Amino acid sequence: MSTVENAPEGGSQTLSRGLTALDIIGSAETPVSVVELAQKLGIHRSMAYRLVKTLELHGFVEKTPSGSLILGIKLSTLARGVARTLQEAAAPALAEIAEELEMTAFLVAYDGEAAVTLRSAEPLHAQTTVAKKPGTRHSIDLGAPGHVIRSQLFPVEYPPQSFEFSKDEVLAGIASIAVPLVIPGNQPAALAVLYLPHEVDMDHISQVLRDASGRIVAAAG
Repeated sequence: MSTVENAPEGGSQTLSRGLTALDIIGSAETPVSVVELAQKLGIHRSMAYRLVKTLELHGFVEKTPSGSLILGIKLSTLARGVARTLQEAAAPALAEIAEELEMTAFLVAYDGEAAVTLRSAEPLHAQTTVAKKPGTRHSIDLGAPGHVIRSQLFPVEYPPQSFEFSKDEVLAGIASIAVPLVIPGNQPAALAVLYLPHEVDMDHISQVLRDASGRIVAAAG
């Protein structure tokens, strides 16, 4: 069981618990119950309910219809302020990818622990799209962009590929293709698309992503 009974020296125990709670909720593959959160934090259930209520009031946590916990919209707003130069450089390319491929395009970066979606774009006229909310996190062991980032971090163990493909790994019934986005001085990143699984030209999609990656690197440089 992970606990936060002792805050870092000179720090706030309450704040430490809150940040740890957000990390637990954001890293979980499925929504977390308050009871599960209390167990992971090593605190009494009543304390966990008070902590969750505070996070809810500030928009950092939301409850599903079943009462389980997911990250709130406030974190998406904060995420837009992270790596602002990279996001601004990527915005036009993401929009172009989304329209050309009629798929949701998104930018993912490594935050030191997980793959985090920084920005996304959906095609304007596609009949069906898959939303990808900025601020969402998942393990680098899951999903095409996670695999791309993992290869940048551990190239010997996971040799880099020209592109990565995944299906049903992060979201059930969703496929993804991703390529590396390497900018000196920045954390490992990936450029990716999401789509409902069907037969596609992966080589063409990956080439569109690589071309866009080159434009982003040039714009961010």
